[in-house]
Amino acid sequence: MRRTVPLALASALLAPAVILGGCSNVVDQRGFTPTPGSVEKLEVGTQSREDVVRVVGSPSAVATFNPNIWYYISETQEYWAFTKPKITEQKVIQVTFNDSGRVEGIKNYDLKDAEDIAMVQRTTPTSGKQLTVLEQILGNVGRFSGPRQSGNPGAPTSGGAPTGAP
Repeated sequence: MRRTVPLALASALLAPAVILGGCSNVVDQRGFTPTPGSVEKLEVGTQSREDVVRVVGSPSAVATFNPNIWYYISETQEYWAFTKPKITEQKVIQVTFNDSGRVEGIKNYDLKDAEDIAMVQRTTPTSGKQLTVLEQILGNVGRFSGPRQSGNPGAPTSGGAPTGAP
């Protein structure tokens, strides 16, 4: 008696374990990562923009309508195999400058300060008519005809000058 059934059963049970065992939790760090102690060196009222860039680095983003607000953004995402990434940690440092270019304030935000923003699902109406597939197929019937030829379809052989020219 051959032992192929137990071997096939064992391989069928071990295959998912081997495949899934190769998948591990992936941690993805994105954005700004400050060097340890660099953010703590920022002082309100004494440092200029150039000092902030020298100590911390260039910002991740600058506010759209106010160039005196800089943001340093970092995010950690985790996912497993083909699953959707999940944000596990998020840090935002907001540095505000006064009109003379000195640091006016420093605020720290994290994941608990984040808010979900619902995207608007509206569509812009367009003029015209939506044609069905059948209307598109039948609408083109009879519109196309073969090539139209008038006179001699070949190339001119008389040098291009019309006959009877002065």
